[in-house]
Amino acid sequence: MIEWFAENPLAMGVVTLLLMWSDWLLTIMQERERHLHYADHYLSYPVNTIEGNPFYQQAVSVKRMIEPRHIIPALVFSVLAAFALVLIPKDVRALFIGYMWGLFLIVDTTHIGNLIGYRAGRRGLHGKLAMHLRTGYIIQMGRYLALAGFLVVVAMLSESLFMAGVAVAGLTSAARQLVWMRKTPAIGAADSPPATE
Repeated sequence: MIEWFAENPLAMGVVTLLLMWSDWLLTIMQERERHLHYADHYLSYPVNTIEGNPFYQQAVSVKRMIEPRHIIPALVFSVLAAFALVLIPKDVRALFIGYMWGLFLIVDTTHIGNLIGYRAGRRGLHGKLAMHLRTGYIIQMGRYLALAGFLVVVAMLSESLFMAGVAVAGLTSAARQLVWMRKTPAIGAADSPPATE
């Protein structure tokens, strides 16, 4: 099936757009669920958000299913991905598709896991957790690295270029956490939880 997408750039671009939008929709669902109950137990600081990408943190708080700050870049990115597929040699197109789709499939599965956890937290969850954003980025980086390690093994055993691309996407996702972490104020030596109401 990947071979078919490799020969059909428009279809590949449409799937890329749908994966990007599903990432956004799952983020909004997660934010809505967090707001309903989980926010009573979880607070991130210095910014209280579930969104890792600083560019979208404010947009996520609005909780719109179609957000111009997301959908316009997603459309542009999808068109560029489809155009790039035409320029890439045929024998590495599966690697490229695996990488592009892997970026969003990995994040989507993380969102689904978080949603399940937030729903489960409606009962049997007590107390409050305040977590610095830097700590959150490190935890997420660890998850992505562990998943990438697994995907590297699967790619080697299956000899699949598509899976190799997904594995590289896992490593890229882990690196992205480091980039965002560096944009977040450092945890002070006398770190103390933020004041809550």
